[in-house]
Parts: sequence; C-alpha cells; structure tokens
Amino acid sequence: MNRQKLSSVVIAALVVGLLVSLGLLAHEHHQEQRWKQQLQNFAVYYGSTRAKDDVQAGKFRLYVFAGARGKDEYSGTNDGPFQVWYSVYQPQDDTFRYAMEHVVGSYNASVRYMQEHPNSVTNRP
Repeated sequence: MNRQKLSSVVIAALVVGLLVSLGLLAHEHHQEQRWKQQLQNFAVYYGSTRAKDDVQAGKFRLYVFAGARGKDEYSGTNDGPFQVWYSVYQPQDDTFRYAMEHVVGSYNASVRYMQEHPNSVTNRP
C-alpha cells in the first residue's frame, strides 16, 4: 500500500512538471512570435522608408542577396530602369538574415510600386 501511494505521488509530480514545462514552452513560443512580428514590422517600415527616400532622390535600385557581404555594392547590372545592388547580408546570423530579408523585400516592392505609380511619391519640403 505504501508503495502504491509513493507511485501516485511520483506520477502526480511528473504530471505537474510536464504541465509546467508545456506552459513555459508555450510562453516562450508566444514571445518568439511577438519578437518576430515586431522585427518584421520594423524591417518593413525601414525598407519602405528607405525606398521612398531613394526614389525621391532619383535612385531606382533593387537589392538582391549574393553571399555574405558587409556593405551594399552595385552589381554592375540593371533590371529595366533599376540598378541591381547586392545588399548587406550575413547569412550566419539568423536574426540579421531574417531582418534583412524583410527589409529588402519591402524595399524592392516599394520601389517597384513607386516606379509604376509616380503620383504616389510625394516630395517632402
């Protein structure tokens, strides 16, 4: 009887430990998703703002990734009216890579839109 009681206590403790672990895992997953969403929002804002500034300055560029790179470099090629540039890229750094992929995607989409719709670009004083 004593052994059965001990087994019940151990099982109860293991179940509580499992539930606590699952709760902590769910919390960490939620925090990671919030972090990714915040980073993505900032990257989209940064990319589209940078695109607007470049278009207003008369620079029509598209960025691509071509290996690890510490600075933006002109590729020497064009894609229609756009110069093709190699973007800063550090593929070994997951956070930087994730952010830059969203920055470049937002930048390129914004530049293409503004080139197709020139009236959408307002000149700042």
